[in-house]
Amino acid sequence: MTLVHSLLFIWISVIVSFTVTSSFSYSDTYEEHDDATNICKLTRSVQLERECRPVLSSVVSKSDLGSDKFYRIARDISFQNGDWTQEPKGSPLMPFDDTDMPNYNISAFESLLKLASFYIMGIDFAHQSDTAVGLCGLLSIGITRNRTMSYAPQKWSPWFHKSPGYSDLTILFEGLYVESQETGERLMCLLGTSLFPYSDIYANSYEYWVQHHSCKMDQSSNLDNDQIMLVLRYPQNFSLTNRAIIGEMRSLHRKSDAMYFDNVHISSMMGHDTKYQFSSEELVASACKDSSCHDTLVDENIHISKGFQFCDVFQRFANSEAFDIVVINSNCHSKSCNKLGPFVLERNLEGTNQTLDDFKLIVSNYRCVLGNNNSKRQKSAKVFAVFRALSSQENRHTSQSRSGLSGMTISAEGTWDASTGHLCMIGCVGIEKGSDECNSRICIYFPKTFSITQRKIFIGTISSMSNIDPYASLTFKKELRPKDLWNYYNEYTKSYLVYKYSKIELATKLLKRNKNLLYETFVKKFLILRYPSVKDQNNMTSLSLVSGELGFSTKVLPKILYRGSPLEQVVQLEVLTLGPMFGYYWEHQKVQTCEVKAADSNETSAFTEDEVHLNISAQLSLTGKPYSHVAELLVEGLYDPFEGKMHLIGCRSVPKFLKFGKENLTLENDMDCLIEVKVEYTSKTTRWLVNPTVKVSIVSQRAETTPLYFSPISLKSALITYRDNFSEVTFRQNFEFILRMVALLSSIAIVLRQLYYVDQKVDAVHFISLVMLGIQITGYTLPLVMNTEILFKWKAYQYPESRIINSGKSLWVERLDCALKCLVLVAFTLTFRLFQKVWDSLKVPRKSLSWKKIPSETKPFLLTFLVHIFGFLEAPQTLRTYGKVPEWANDLEKYMAIVQDLFLLPQAMGNLQWQKHGKPLSKVYYIGFSVLRFVIRGYDYIRDPIFSWHFHKYDSVTSSVIFTKSENCVIMVIVVALAIIVHVQQSHLKI
Repeated sequence: MTLVHSLLFIWISVIVSFTVTSSFSYSDTYEEHDDATNICKLTRSVQLERECRPVLSSVVSKSDLGSDKFYRIARDISFQNGDWTQEPKGSPLMPFDDTDMPNYNISAFESLLKLASFYIMGIDFAHQSDTAVGLCGLLSIGITRNRTMSYAPQKWSPWFHKSPGYSDLTILFEGLYVESQETGERLMCLLGTSLFPYSDIYANSYEYWVQHHSCKMDQSSNLDNDQIMLVLRYPQNFSLTNRAIIGEMRSLHRKSDAMYFDNVHISSMMGHDTKYQFSSEELVASACKDSSCHDTLVDENIHISKGFQFCDVFQRFANSEAFDIVVINSNCHSKSCNKLGPFVLERNLEGTNQTLDDFKLIVSNYRCVLGNNNSKRQKSAKVFAVFRALSSQENRHTSQSRSGLSGMTISAEGTWDASTGHLCMIGCVGIEKGSDECNSRICIYFPKTFSITQRKIFIGTISSMSNIDPYASLTFKKELRPKDLWNYYNEYTKSYLVYKYSKIELATKLLKRNKNLLYETFVKKFLILRYPSVKDQNNMTSLSLVSGELGFSTKVLPKILYRGSPLEQVVQLEVLTLGPMFGYYWEHQKVQTCEVKAADSNETSAFTEDEVHLNISAQLSLTGKPYSHVAELLVEGLYDPFEGKMHLIGCRSVPKFLKFGKENLTLENDMDCLIEVKVEYTSKTTRWLVNPTVKVSIVSQRAETTPLYFSPISLKSALITYRDNFSEVTFRQNFEFILRMVALLSSIAIVLRQLYYVDQKVDAVHFISLVMLGIQITGYTLPLVMNTEILFKWKAYQYPESRIINSGKSLWVERLDCALKCLVLVAFTLTFRLFQKVWDSLKVPRKSLSWKKIPSETKPFLLTFLVHIFGFLEAPQTLRTYGKVPEWANDLEKYMAIVQDLFLLPQAMGNLQWQKHGKPLSKVYYIGFSVLRFVIRGYDYIRDPIFSWHFHKYDSVTSSVIFTKSENCVIMVIVVALAIIVHVQQSHLKI
């Protein structure tokens, strides 16, 4: 006995060293104690004897409590996040602050959770007898909104905390524990001490709560309430028919006392550490006959997985999923159809089809034991689980942590049979003891075969076994989504699941019907356009990479894009299968299949065009009100890597309003599959110039008079980002360097030709516009003086400063910049020389000239100045629509590009004013520079802003673009028009 006591002292001391921060003695001062024997010390023995005698006397024959039971007592007595209830409009236990709830959200009040957790603190060996043990415990009881109580007490002393959406009352208890020898029931009677949770004393505490329920953030009074009694009843063994902890907490004050509260009823399941006893074989056998589960199978064409690691697989689903609930018999009209199956709601559902979508099902307290068989292959397993229905206002993770057994829970026990692949269980609703409420049959299957109309990875049914009070059967399911393959189900998918393509023939016809003969004959032969593709269809790594390239999630561009308008709709494509690959594959995975072995081979297979088409299945999602009728499409078909197009057949769920009239519709598994979908990708070859986007078209193949028909949908996406665009960025940098160098060399050659031309045409030199030459000189001066980019700016997205990494310029780039600036300096010098010649010609005496009046450039200068001032003032308005307005100097730098484009404007205006004959400009000059500006502006029109891996699809980034594509097009037209005007002026006017 001494050894057992010593071990127990050490165990309690370890717990105390990590969790206890205040005294566990229930004296008035709550002083700290260093001795482990003082962790629990009963100080209210007389009152315990008086108050608990009527309760303890109900246990007629008490069991002897030896020291070997102490550890089991400590393990089984504690529970977390149980439920508690109290009669409304009486004397509430504690106040609650609901200021965190919007006034208009009335339904959110229903999501309030009343939770209670009980922790054992120690055992008082001084008050131990053969049939009773002194215990100390702590009850943390509170009201929360979509959150659980703390997993460990926040304080080991009486206290009360209240904040918006959360109230927590901590009560310290001491009392006696006994066990019944006849029934095996275990009982505790405890007296507690806590703080009065109201700051003032009112004769009616409910009245105080109504008037002051939203006062201070953290409130606790200095009044101790030590007149609290708690009775907890535990079953001896944890089984299906004895599964609940039942408790009642009541106030020992009179009803007229301000500290009085109405009785509190507590319920919880046994703790996770408590061993479950599978002892309901007869009940399970009555529910699970030979064909019971097969009769409830929703789709007979579904192939069931058999003989796999059932316990591990089921636990994976139980720990991570909230299952969707649907109605099996949607044509019922009886009162049973207004109920959520066997679950007990506060009010009946007004209409099954309208409200069941608001509920989901989760699994908790899962226990699984393999059957006793000597074979390595599993043949059977025993399973226990709690199924809890929750509304849309409840948090799944919070609900999964709850242990209370309300009418929204079903405790179930059953057996999994490997020969059929069925898990059949009998379910009991709520906390009722015995088998009276165990009248629900639960069947669970794990589908093995998938198709476009069968995406369920988990299927369960709940049906009634009672003829007296039947209810409409429920189905709960988990549909496999492509994103699930990235986390929980990748290994499971590769090990147990098979995808069956069923729409390839229809997709082939669609592909042939949409073949572009012109593209096939000319474009594909003469243009090198690459799209995501694989050389070996058995290479799982390549297929996985291509699958990632084909998937996207981005915004939808509206048909009319107003400047500054936000993009609201999102289009997303998630690939589920590609060719023989189901899910995703990484090269480091050691999955020894024939496909992987072929991928490791050095041999490459040659494919014809027909052979290279890849089977594909995916999920296409669209957000936004315009696409609500096709918000989610399951698609299957062919991907053509030669053209970068997908030709798909789509299926969608039938809208709710058509569920009762679907008998007259051609449906496949309650889905509309008469939909054609086409997805077009941009070429990878042009990604350095044009950012990748996709075009999606969705067409219904039904007649316009049918209810499932919808108008054709055609949309284009915004930018699709990808991470490996470094090569495209580098290629564009090199191309633009070459383009700048060619443009500068051409400019130098053009100016040299004009210098030679003016030496031959001396009389026409005076009519060259100095304003035009000044504009060109300014264009060469800015890169030299302000260190700006030459000829045109780098076009890129500008990211938030918090995510910009300044990597600097490499030595090679700096040398290229130096070479370009040398060419700019040469062009500047030659243009300035031309300007000087024109200036000097105006100083020649008039007598030596054939004309007597010097050309005046005042009007051309003023007109040109006014035009550009107006354009400059309008340009920042464009900038404001894309982001923050830069400094005026930066604006001026950007606007100088259009000033350079319109370099012929002052020359054309001067020619109109002077009305003289002659050809002051050579054709090489005005046509050559116009072609250069047209090419530069055209290149700016074609290219998209470059992006880097900093980019995110939800970024509110700005662009370094000052003019839109349409404005660039107008500028190019003006450049051509000015060149034509000058050409006409020089050809037809006379001196």
